[in-house]
Amino acid sequence: MTKQQQYDVMIFGSGFGGCLTAAILAKRGMSVLMIDKLAHPRFAIGESSTPAADLILHELATKYDLPDLMPLTKFGTWRQEYPDVRCGCKRGFSYFWHGHKQGFQANAMHDHELLVNANASREVADTQWYRADVDQLFATVAQQQGATLLEEARVLSIEHPQTHQWHVTIEHEETEKVYRSRFVIDASGPSGVLLNALKIESQTDQLQTHSSAVYGHFNDVPPLKNWLNAQQAIVSDYPFPVDDSAVHHLFHDGWAWQLRFEDGLTSLGFVLGNSELKTDTTPRETWNSILSDHPVMRELLDSATEAEYPGQLSQTGRLQRLRSQAAGEDWAALPSAVGFIDPLHSTGIAHTLSGVERVCHALLDFTEADRTVELNKYSQQVNQEFRLIDLLVAGCYLGLKDFRLFTAWSMIYFAAATTYEQNRTSKSTSLFCADDQRFILIITTLYQQLEQLCSNDLNPSDQAISQFVDQVKVTISPYNHVGLFEPVVNNMYHYTATAK
Repeated sequence: MTKQQQYDVMIFGSGFGGCLTAAILAKRGMSVLMIDKLAHPRFAIGESSTPAADLILHELATKYDLPDLMPLTKFGTWRQEYPDVRCGCKRGFSYFWHGHKQGFQANAMHDHELLVNANASREVADTQWYRADVDQLFATVAQQQGATLLEEARVLSIEHPQTHQWHVTIEHEETEKVYRSRFVIDASGPSGVLLNALKIESQTDQLQTHSSAVYGHFNDVPPLKNWLNAQQAIVSDYPFPVDDSAVHHLFHDGWAWQLRFEDGLTSLGFVLGNSELKTDTTPRETWNSILSDHPVMRELLDSATEAEYPGQLSQTGRLQRLRSQAAGEDWAALPSAVGFIDPLHSTGIAHTLSGVERVCHALLDFTEADRTVELNKYSQQVNQEFRLIDLLVAGCYLGLKDFRLFTAWSMIYFAAATTYEQNRTSKSTSLFCADDQRFILIITTLYQQLEQLCSNDLNPSDQAISQFVDQVKVTISPYNHVGLFEPVVNNMYHYTATAK
């Protein structure tokens, strides 16, 4: 066996999560092999970063001395250091309610608008990640640190004769080779290369959220501010320029995202809630049906055209997936391979980065004897986190019956996210307070009440809605550190995130 065929760690997948893991482990002296069925650059979805994601990436770049990644933690430094790596400015989250019988209605109280600012300025803002460029940058950094990347490589078999012995047969450049390692990591996303080989049980049927999506990239999408001005919205009240945000257009049956990149490209998709898109229709037919059922989408797109790359629309079956286990004695899977809930709260990038952080911590900071305990803890945490995210998202879909319900339930997510950001250095490593049993009990109880409130075909009464909103406000008050539910701001929250 040649030296190149024996590695300390093998990683399936070379998205940003797998590449960051490889860069960290290689930086610490481990031999690392990454295996991917595709080649960079390639199209990928999951593009909206958050304050939590930037905090984790900043700490990883600092702890493991990866200065090339530090500029990605702020929009200003990203544009300065990597002007050719496409991104967009994300000052926060914005939501617009189109579920009124007369559609979106602008007024001085912003009853159909919700803007939650996460960053104090454009310079320190979060970012929209153009994944084709970003993943390629992470792959370059990993290789610079000494990791090996096999692209367009097909995994033929994974054998595990005993603990810390993995034999993986790869077909690469028309040649079959067997590679061996002591530890393997699944960073292959929904492909779940390792998890499938290990036959890790699916728990998807236990999730509350049930959604599917059709999406693509578009050129020449008009600025949303233009449409809002035409609706006489009072954009001067907004805490940030609305196009510098993750835009959500909300309808009774789902929602559309709109993420703008700096070069004029826009990521746009529609997520159908509580059902699946028809599998016997093409993405084009599905998209045209969405535009027909939601005429305002045509207004928002105007004369926009689909981008040359990837050159087509995509559609999914059910978005949700969850595996029962995320790690074993000599293997681990990043959250992106273990599961996914929904793009609504932009949790994907932060969740993947938190998984990288914990897996690298287990491999580098523990003896082999103690590592198993840490990996078991990680596995349990990831499952808890997905189940919490599931409730945080599913409650918002229930809340699409009335924008007041949606707004109230989304405040729970912002309370969880900001509490996690504040507690990272002292109390919790679990994302969004998923290891806080009091918080989980609160959310579970509130979700059951929301289900009951929305259980019939009639819309809840104004009184019932007001009572529920008040109950959410009071119940989550121990986690409300940033002034959520303040009536004086009229759904315009000017600053909620931990300072960078």
